[in-house]
Amino acid sequence: MSDKQLLPDFLIIGAGKSGTTSLDNYLKQHPGLFFSKVKEPNFFAYDNVSTDKMDKYVLRHYKQSVTNLTDYQELFKEAKADQLKGETSNTYLTVEHAAERIKHYIPDVKLIAILRQPTERLYSRYLHLARDKRLPSENFNDVLDRNSIWWQRNDLVKEGFYYKNLSRYYELFPHENIRVYLNDDLRKDSLALMKDIFNFLGVEPLKTINDSVKYNKSGIIKNRFYDRTLGHNSVFKVMIKKMAPTTIYNKAKENIWLQKMVNNLQNRNLEQPKLSPALHDQITNEIYQEDITQLGTMLNRDLSHWLTPKSAGVRA
Repeated sequence: MSDKQLLPDFLIIGAGKSGTTSLDNYLKQHPGLFFSKVKEPNFFAYDNVSTDKMDKYVLRHYKQSVTNLTDYQELFKEAKADQLKGETSNTYLTVEHAAERIKHYIPDVKLIAILRQPTERLYSRYLHLARDKRLPSENFNDVLDRNSIWWQRNDLVKEGFYYKNLSRYYELFPHENIRVYLNDDLRKDSLALMKDIFNFLGVEPLKTINDSVKYNKSGIIKNRFYDRTLGHNSVFKVMIKKMAPTTIYNKAKENIWLQKMVNNLQNRNLEQPKLSPALHDQITNEIYQEDITQLGTMLNRDLSHWLTPKSAGVRA
């Protein structure tokens, strides 16, 4: 393949905590598709940017990403000639110039987004950061403070402004090159959603997909010792990643049986406290209501269920 061909044919652009990890793994089951072994390389989010004014959080994320074009193209060198290439990076939804950089390099790319009710997405993000011991602040109520860090970082409150974030793509790309799905659809009928994506990408839909693994679950860690040995923050997981040859480690990561076993071990140590209906409705009404209404109009889809008041606690 030429260097020009070593760029993705499609991208999953977010939103985080909405099902992107599931889509990434389900699409990998198709032999006609090739995925970057690196999930979230974030190349287009950090291409052609200066690090001078980056805060510590963004700079750390920048250093963990693939920011060199040659290194980015290297991610797709193993793709077969008849495979479509893709990758998943949630930063592409929220970083303002990402859409323009994607347009610059791959103007005909196909774009996939999956969205979740924004308050519930934000609460799931909170529990995810709690799981990883990276909370911006201890109290989730802080999201209501527009001067807080919850409004400064792209992955927190801002990521839930889907209309604002997706508008950049609808302005730059042909609308037929964009597919937007809801997490509600994924939960209701994952196979139907995946068949639609396969058709969108132009590959023969799989008759079945293995959706038995519950990916990237958020929650409060119940037992810290268990977490250090077998959980999401396991020292053994870090050691294996460092010591095992890359090819062996990647093959192990792609083994669905092994994924299921490891995820079950990790997830049993997580507790998911419910979000109170009162706080859920307050965040939705005060922060996201207008954007949800605009999104529904843009997608020509009824999103009224996202605005319906809750009568019981909401799980992440």
